[in-house]
Amino acid sequence: MNPSSGNSFVFFVKTYFQQLPTLIRLTLVQVARRKALYFLFSLLLVFLMGERFCSMTVGSESTQGVPASFYFTITSLWVTVFLIIIGSDLLRQDIDSQVLVLWLSRPLDPAVYLAGKAVALLLIMLVFVLAVFGVQSWFALEIPWDFLLYQGAMFLVYGFFLLLAFQITLSSNQTLSILFCFGLLLVTSMLDKVVYMGLVDKSPSVSETQRWIVEAIYWILPQVGTIYHHSSGLFEGKNEGYLSYGPYSFLQVIVWAGILKIGLWWTTRRREI
Repeated sequence: MNPSSGNSFVFFVKTYFQQLPTLIRLTLVQVARRKALYFLFSLLLVFLMGERFCSMTVGSESTQGVPASFYFTITSLWVTVFLIIIGSDLLRQDIDSQVLVLWLSRPLDPAVYLAGKAVALLLIMLVFVLAVFGVQSWFALEIPWDFLLYQGAMFLVYGFFLLLAFQITLSSNQTLSILFCFGLLLVTSMLDKVVYMGLVDKSPSVSETQRWIVEAIYWILPQVGTIYHHSSGLFEGKNEGYLSYGPYSFLQVIVWAGILKIGLWWTTRRREI
């Protein structure tokens, strides 16, 4: 082994862990200064008001407060929307203003920069999910541990969309990044209903060729809609067993996340951040 290459690798790892905490802290400050946290945590106020003023009647029984399924579904969508918008916006702002020159006097590796951004935003999401869990636990008859379990599964999707937003923002622009991410979530959710739930097989008006095309698109695209649907369904007790997800959905999204990481590495090597 070449000693110089070994020293270079050690220097890279050392620099990575030295710069990463600084970038995480600066990203947290950047988000706080933009008052984006007020938008994120305003959902807690909605839940508190719902627990106080909302009521629901099913048959002869009347319940007060916010249903558990509402907590999970709205939290998942809220976190996804926030991550896509704020992730692409922070990246665009840094590129436009070239603030990295002022942040660190030493050379900054693009991978460290993106990792700092991602870790900081996911830490904010973790705090937010725990805050929602605290509100729900305060009003629930039993502590909803399943909420944390299935939100933990959702963090795979959150991380995927954050990587996707970074990639498209760097390759194109912020507007396309937001539209593409939302479009992908919508399309994969519809495909989950059509393919995973068997609607395409039950429809007599769909030809064999059309069925094959739809199923091929479903199996190729990241199955984030499937994870969304079945995380919510398992939380509500509508599905039986963890295999309701389809293990392929998790594996496929992980593979797509790996592809995005490689794409980000290639993009940042060709473009100055």
